[in-house]
Amino acid sequence: MSQSAVSIRYTSALIDAAQDSGVLDRVEADVQALLDLLHASEDLRGFVADPMMQSAQKRAVLNNMLAGKIEDITLRFLLLLCDNRRERVLPEILSDFLSVLEDRRGQATAQVTVAAPLSSEQETQLIAKLSTYSGKQVRLETTIDEQLKAGFVVRLGDRVFDGTLATQLNRLRQRLVSD
Repeated sequence: MSQSAVSIRYTSALIDAAQDSGVLDRVEADVQALLDLLHASEDLRGFVADPMMQSAQKRAVLNNMLAGKIEDITLRFLLLLCDNRRERVLPEILSDFLSVLEDRRGQATAQVTVAAPLSSEQETQLIAKLSTYSGKQVRLETTIDEQLKAGFVVRLGDRVFDGTLATQLNRLRQRLVSD
């Protein structure tokens, strides 16, 4: 079983358990906070990924660090990952949790890289077009990259839409050369 399949299996189990317990929104907040913490702390990432540290040690540290600060179901999930020696894929599992939950809710996040900030009208038009394309309610995560000069790149799931000036000029050059 690939790590992705493992991740999806654990993710689905946590979503279902949290939903059954009526704490899905709070578990979602826990997952986002844990993911942010893992991204911010190289020490924590190293601790979680360390294959030489015993599972019992990881359980004790996570329990001491997180008990009372996150939902019990989230903590039990983390401890279960330690018991099953899956804590090393924790960042993947947390990311997949958010993606699967978003998908179940009929939502999608598009990563948009732009040369300059989009106006609210441009954002609205882009959201409408992407929502129509995907059949989901789309939310934008926008990043500004001044090296683009002009245009944008949108990543929605595994699909990339490249509307940068450089790409458009390259396509025009290709058409001129091939004719």
